[in-house]
Amino acid sequence: MQTQAVYFLRCFLVLILSLYSASSVSAAAKKGSHTIRLTNIEFRPNKLKVDVGDEITFINQDKFKHDVYIVRTANPNEILVPATTLAPGSSTTVTIEEKGLFTVYCTIHGGMRGKITTTGSFDLTEEEKKRALARHVLPPIVKTGEALFWGKAQCHRCHKMGERGYGTRGPNLVDIGLRSNIRAQKLGLASGTEYLVQSILEPGAYLVEGYTNDMATVYQPPIDLNEDEIKAVVTYLQSQSGQVDEWAIDIDEDKLDTLPAWNPFIHGDATRGKTLFTDAGCPSCHTVGEKKSVSPGPDLTGIGAYRNWTWLAQSIIDPNAEIGSNWKYASVYLKPPKKSFKKEEIVNGFLRENSAEQVKVLVDNDRVEVFPGKRVIRVEVSPVSKMPTNYSEILTLQQISDLIAYLQSLKGEKIGANGSR
Repeated sequence: MQTQAVYFLRCFLVLILSLYSASSVSAAAKKGSHTIRLTNIEFRPNKLKVDVGDEITFINQDKFKHDVYIVRTANPNEILVPATTLAPGSSTTVTIEEKGLFTVYCTIHGGMRGKITTTGSFDLTEEEKKRALARHVLPPIVKTGEALFWGKAQCHRCHKMGERGYGTRGPNLVDIGLRSNIRAQKLGLASGTEYLVQSILEPGAYLVEGYTNDMATVYQPPIDLNEDEIKAVVTYLQSQSGQVDEWAIDIDEDKLDTLPAWNPFIHGDATRGKTLFTDAGCPSCHTVGEKKSVSPGPDLTGIGAYRNWTWLAQSIIDPNAEIGSNWKYASVYLKPPKKSFKKEEIVNGFLRENSAEQVKVLVDNDRVEVFPGKRVIRVEVSPVSKMPTNYSEILTLQQISDLIAYLQSLKGEKIGANGSR
């Protein structure tokens, strides 16, 4: 009888263990798996809700590389997944073992971002709630920096901020508050804030691929920002998907203690300079106050607000000394169509973009042609400006001074709240 009881007890235990095991397997099977595709410079989907511990696979379906960088939305300095580079066709799988709201970025393509919410993301700790609130209640200095960026500092002349603004001479600064941390790591700097300060005071220290150092010296006339104004601009840049920390901004005052801008001994006349500007044929390449989609030379609207006498003089007398990013003349060698007997085709024009994905060229001064990267054999960039180099021979010193005086008088129009002209 006792043996029979033991037998039934064993059977009961086996049944319980079997049910428990099946339950465990079922629970494990419920672990979710999700896919986010990187295509057309977008995360698809760009919003995803998952359970803690779910697997998220990122697949690069574009023909150029991306990376995946995940941070906690309430605190962008809290990195969950460091920047992981994905070559075309490759993938990476990550899991998020914490509850919360997270932002995923491609640091190579600034405007590319998505949101990942893990189960229980709204069950935040008090500290997380405070951090999230702090990101939306920006200190007054950020507003000051924003006004300077779109005003006195003239940053908008070269940079866009996402879709806001029209500047193209410099890189788009969308999410720069976040991306500055990544750049700092690559350059061995202590923080993203140090990188932002360096990019303002020493813009030639690091150049984004595809751009030259066209930036004006902002702490000298005519912009002439003081230390407090530079700090305000930095906080505005920090606020772009980053964390604002005014006290982390350290500016070396010795770098601001520079020689004043040189004043010419021959003073020009802006009225005569305006007439000379037309007579010398400058409008055939340069626009002033006009809105044109394409132009063979830089738009000079507002140039007097951010370029000093010395820079303007050099650009007239020696245009080869500094050629802007968008004004480099190039020959693009292309693979011909399949039915062509040519070995290659050549397109000449001003280089607008030269990346692995595509090459853009301003052709015949009136249209921009785009060529996919896979068709480009090579790009040869000329070191010589298309601007005439003999103005110092055909113009007198007084005429050059008049022309500079006219350019200095071009302060430009005000920028609207949305960054438009």
